[in-house]
Amino acid sequence: MKEMKKTLDWDIETIPVRVKENVLTNWVAISRNDTGAILSVRSQKYKPFKNKDLHRLVERIKSKTNYELVGYQDFRKGRRVIAYLKLNSENLPKGLSKLSIGKSETNDFLLIGNAHDGSSALFLAYTNVLLRCENQFTLPMRLFGKEHRESIHFTEDSIEKVIRDFHEEREKIYELMNGWRQQVVPEGLIDRLICHLFPNGDFDKMPIEIREKRAELMRSIELATNELGSNFWGLFNGVTHYTTPRSSGSLFGNPYSVSSRLNAKAIEFLTSESHAA
Repeated sequence: MKEMKKTLDWDIETIPVRVKENVLTNWVAISRNDTGAILSVRSQKYKPFKNKDLHRLVERIKSKTNYELVGYQDFRKGRRVIAYLKLNSENLPKGLSKLSIGKSETNDFLLIGNAHDGSSALFLAYTNVLLRCENQFTLPMRLFGKEHRESIHFTEDSIEKVIRDFHEEREKIYELMNGWRQQVVPEGLIDRLICHLFPNGDFDKMPIEIREKRAELMRSIELATNELGSNFWGLFNGVTHYTTPRSSGSLFGNPYSVSSRLNAKAIEFLTSESHAA
């Protein structure tokens, strides 16, 4: 896992885009102020949300919640940055208690992410880590998401709403997962899930890479369901068991990653199947 930093010691700045001796008035370059590296070229309509703005937002949320700042990470050479805030029993809002899924201990994190290359809006997301085996999954909940088309400002009310909505959505996730513990996996569901995550037509024409991924996912599912039972919760843990190691070289809880997209597809698929059961 990439090292967490307690602060981002660099920021971005906008500089003119030049072609030979001419300045392109409709475009600006977004560059790092420490190395001068160009992160992207955007139209003049692009409204940057700087690292100092992210710092300020993190501090405002901390002041209202006492969430613990675990740190910051940047990737793709700074084109994307994420702040990680950890919830624990000492800093939960009044009236809320620590949640669990069966006997499994978990840690919950609020992620605040931003991109300097136009690849993502400013967003808030939820990451859960199952301490039993360090499985993790990220849910980019639509608590807040705003494109860089206008200046982004947060009122006190908007921050309080994000915090309130975050806890409401978090409780819904725990309710869903605990419900999955009671739902038995019907015949054929595992095969359908694997095919949904790794579709590729007829088995005889399937690339070896897809066959290997399907086989490895099946092994993870067997391990998880043997431990947690042949239920939807065990099945989902099989998916996170498969995807978690593939995040280790990147960002912890990285909502942009292939692993996070697979987890999201699995949640959507299993939620639909559980409601249909």
